[in-house]
Amino acid sequence: MIKKTGIVVLLLIFSVGTSVLSCAQDKQEAPLDEYTKVITGRADKIVDEIEFASEAEKTQVRDIIVEHYRFLNDAEEARNEDIAKIREEFADNKELRDAKIDLRKAEQELKVRDHHFAFLAQLKEIASEEQIDQVKDGLTYNVLNVTYVAMQEMVPSLTDEEKQQIYVWLLEAREHAIDGGSSREKHGWFGKYKGRINNYLSARGYDLQKERENWEKRLEEQKKN
Repeated sequence: MIKKTGIVVLLLIFSVGTSVLSCAQDKQEAPLDEYTKVITGRADKIVDEIEFASEAEKTQVRDIIVEHYRFLNDAEEARNEDIAKIREEFADNKELRDAKIDLRKAEQELKVRDHHFAFLAQLKEIASEEQIDQVKDGLTYNVLNVTYVAMQEMVPSLTDEEKQQIYVWLLEAREHAIDGGSSREKHGWFGKYKGRINNYLSARGYDLQKERENWEKRLEEQKKN
């Protein structure tokens, strides 16, 4: 015969188990908010272009990308809110206002930098270097590869040394761009490094305006043929 205390314990265990199961079901059945749907859709498009050993790995990488998007969005919103408050609070003191804004931006850069390494560390636990490169390209609209191919087509006389330098700079641009919170910010990083590449080639004697004009002529000829 079960003692009264034993019955109470059994009831408590059953109650807790039912509660946990109910919470898990609620979480599973809860609809995604609109922003989560958007960033999940973006992440799905990226991982759909990558070959994984299993669907589980694919889903894990997809979820890491989703959280990457979420972090960047939340961090950007928090920064913008703080800067707006600073502008309002110190509207009559430009020097102090600008100093505080610069400090807030610097804090943001540190947070994003720390997140950058944590994000890549998470990916390395699941994905290969090749797959991580594909994730980076997906996050940055494949601008690295498109630009690298275009530069070689525009300036067919590039040396191997020059090609290597261009590629290294585009890799740096991509590394910054994956942390961009918007399309504009991502493209901005590539624009900055394209300027560096153009200056580098000009210093080595290339007339980039003439190279571009000749490239456009070649493209027109290809269309005719």
